[in-house]
Amino acid sequence: MAAELSTDELLAQLELLKEEYVKLLSDQDVLINWGKPQLEALYSTRIGIWQVQRLQAQLRIKALKLKLEKVRSCINRNKPVDITAIELEVAASLAEAEARIMIESSKIEKAKDLLSNLDTPERSGEIRKLYRELAKQLHPDVNHNLTQEQIQLWHLVKEAYENGDLEKLRAMKVVYEKELAETTAATNTLAPDEIALRLEVLKEGIKVLQEKILHIRSQFPFTVEKQIKDEEWVAAETEKLQNELKQLKDYEQELTLEYEQLIVSL
Repeated sequence: MAAELSTDELLAQLELLKEEYVKLLSDQDVLINWGKPQLEALYSTRIGIWQVQRLQAQLRIKALKLKLEKVRSCINRNKPVDITAIELEVAASLAEAEARIMIESSKIEKAKDLLSNLDTPERSGEIRKLYRELAKQLHPDVNHNLTQEQIQLWHLVKEAYENGDLEKLRAMKVVYEKELAETTAATNTLAPDEIALRLEVLKEGIKVLQEKILHIRSQFPFTVEKQIKDEEWVAAETEKLQNELKQLKDYEQELTLEYEQLIVSL
């Protein structure tokens, strides 16, 4: 490649691949740290809230069935029935399941909080744009032989990006203009063979990132992204869950009445 293309042409290719690599890095990060939490939050507040109520009803039904079973077992064996002991025993046996449901409930509250504190699309877009510009000049994967100062600057850029600190990213681009320019100057002094090697490394890196992004998108919540944003689908799923929840609550009332009558008859 070095023999076929001029240094300027190689540098132009390097610039394009650096841009693509950084874009894919940014896309991967957005999927993991922005897209995934937001989609999970949408799913939790639109569908998950009903699923948690279903789990709660199912757990209450399971508890009632266990209590009925234990009371009847005592009666059949002519043993004294200790209602308090039975209820404590059932509560202990279902404590782990109840704890898991509480975790799911807390996720819904966190989801509501996340969705109520989202950045505007314009602000999020500018943050990602600045990050890509700075990463192209400072990311270790696309810039070899960075100075210690440039590495430290990269850590500051990454921290600001992860915290969504747009103002800090804007300031760093201005304040560290000299350090950023030095990375570009260093690239321009590379020998053709060195540029060709970096091109091959970036090509392989791009393939790896593309595969990682495809893998991320093949998993929940991205597998239901279209559905969770489809109001008709959400309405249909909500109705289905509400109907199921009504049936569970009706059954729970039957079991509650049966349990109460059994206790009264003792």
